[in-house]
Amino acid sequence: MPPAEPDFDDGFNFETDQPRATRPDADSDSPTLRRYHQLLWSKPLRSGNVFALEAPATRREGYLIYTDASGDQHWFGSDAITNSYTGWLRPKALVDSIAALSSEQKTRYLNPPYTVGSTMIWLVRPKDRPTINQARGTRSAIADRMDLTLECIRRHYQGQEDSPLADVLAAYEDFFALFEGFDEFVTFFHFQDLVTPDYEKVRFYVPLEDFARTGTPRTVDEYVTCMEATLSLIKQRQRRMRAWIANTAS
Repeated sequence: MPPAEPDFDDGFNFETDQPRATRPDADSDSPTLRRYHQLLWSKPLRSGNVFALEAPATRREGYLIYTDASGDQHWFGSDAITNSYTGWLRPKALVDSIAALSSEQKTRYLNPPYTVGSTMIWLVRPKDRPTINQARGTRSAIADRMDLTLECIRRHYQGQEDSPLADVLAAYEDFFALFEGFDEFVTFFHFQDLVTPDYEKVRFYVPLEDFARTGTPRTVDEYVTCMEATLSLIKQRQRRMRAWIANTAS
């Protein structure tokens, strides 16, 4: 009889999981999200090493920690790879686009559940600021979009320095060096649906203008296109995660 499949609900909304009374933050507060991250990402690398994440008993000792072969510890944090921009006050074109959505569109796009397909872990350390997640959220050319972030990561593996995140990715080179190329990074974190089958190109939510414009949508149509692409990515990524969990348990 095959072993039981681990407790894994890809539709679970982490924002409902033991939230704090004030300023709830699922990435910090949800024990289920932390457990899912540990379950999903603790696995062998192509190099033969195992990316084993430990969850300290108390949160002040770290969220998830990877200890490399030399004994050095690397701290990882959780964050969303999606953004509906509901709290953004600029640029004006974005704010106007959200305001112009129909009631049905607002229901669909503005407050989707925070499920596992929306999440990612990033290496964090005090001496390297901004972190990857901070930079992708604050640099306007990226505007918290995962497709644009992934393009920067692709260029990093190609040795290109012409991206808005080049300096930050270089500072966290040890994280990316764990993976033997862009294709392993993509496969490891289940981003295959965001790239072409040969891993040579990223599938952008809207056409890339070589980072010459802000990454935020500028029209209602662009907003809808970005949100539909985001929801599709979440669904596809969760399907891949669910299949990987089932295959691991079999």
